[in-house]
Amino acid sequence: MAPDGHHEDPCNVLTISFKALQRSRQTLEDFSKTYFPYIGLKLPDDLLKYLDVLVWVEATIYQLDEDNEQLTGHGGQSTVAATAGLDCIRAVLRRERLLDDRVQHEIAQGLRYWELEQHICAALLAAPRPLQAPAAQLTYELVLECHSAKSFDYRVLCLLLFRLSGRPHDERLLAFLRLDEMLVDISDDLCDYEDDVVANSFNIFRCYIHLYGREAELKLVERIGALESQHAKLLAGLPEESQRHYWSRHQEACDGQGADRWVFPPPIYDEEEYRRRVKAEEAAAAAAAETGAAAAGGQLG
Repeated sequence: MAPDGHHEDPCNVLTISFKALQRSRQTLEDFSKTYFPYIGLKLPDDLLKYLDVLVWVEATIYQLDEDNEQLTGHGGQSTVAATAGLDCIRAVLRRERLLDDRVQHEIAQGLRYWELEQHICAALLAAPRPLQAPAAQLTYELVLECHSAKSFDYRVLCLLLFRLSGRPHDERLLAFLRLDEMLVDISDDLCDYEDDVVANSFNIFRCYIHLYGREAELKLVERIGALESQHAKLLAGLPEESQRHYWSRHQEACDGQGADRWVFPPPIYDEEEYRRRVKAEEAAAAAAAETGAAAAGGQLG
């Protein structure tokens, strides 16, 4: 990820794989459909105008996140690659005159998120049975800090849009979007809970189970309620056009998920056994598919 030499043009440094580009595509589609209208930008014209910066930054962040997932999967902890990758993003944005203090802060939040995720996930991996022995050194404050930093990429992209389009920051909008991102992250974590247990990734519901045991769902509902109350107040302070856009996107999301309510998955109280069972099922399915393919090949022959 880092330049080979101190004087190499940062714009020539290779930072992404095709897989990272693929993963970033859905995020950029959601980001552009949601954030562009809030800022007063038009699709697809303004997206095409700023496509190079947005795609490169988001795909590079996805590449770093993918590298981080490889570490957290087995409880590893190192931010060397992430630091080098984020330094490269800073260098390119500085060269393009897009780096200001706000963007710098959110990029730093990205590194903090990966540090916290590694620390938390190492603790979770070492304590696979939360009802018997919750993760050591896991605190409510650490979990909330990690959750709050999670969508730093959206905030980086949003701030870059203001810079690229020459618009001043809209502080009311930025405050609202931060709350909205946090609620979306909780919703995503509930949907991805089982996958995150298998991958040993940060998941707020997973952390709440370690913190509160059988009361985890109730405690997270309380957290959601507090965030929704703040969210509603900030939404009411936005222009009517922005409010209509929010409800339109909200309805689209609900239609896609098939529900307009919070749905909690069954809690997993033995993560080690759950991971073992899932991996065994995946191995059996792969073996069956291989046997079927071999049989089909034999018939064709």
